[in-house]
Amino acid sequence: MIVERLGKFDCWLMPQVNATAMNRVMLDKIQGELTSESTKLIIVENGSKGQIKQDAHPLLAHYDKLQRTLIMQYQALSLNYNATPSKITENVKKGGSKQDALQEALSKLGNIQ
Repeated sequence: MIVERLGKFDCWLMPQVNATAMNRVMLDKIQGELTSESTKLIIVENGSKGQIKQDAHPLLAHYDKLQRTLIMQYQALSLNYNATPSKITENVKKGGSKQDALQEALSKLGNIQ
């Protein structure tokens, strides 16, 4: 997908690809657990004072965090629409000092005496 999106694959992306793949595996495991027929998404328990309380399954919060992280990882790999082709420039891929307006402004201030 990266090659299709960017036209090439840079080896320095490998750690990001590995982290994304591991996150995806964990997300799939949690999703499998949450969608099994024996899993209830709402857990009914007795509270400390004997009242009945309902809580969401604790894995739902982890699932949400993993989903959000996966979306950010896809963006870092330019695999979603938050990373549009116009934002993906060779300069940005190499560090982007010319794209960094704050760095440019600070550099100009540093040259003023």
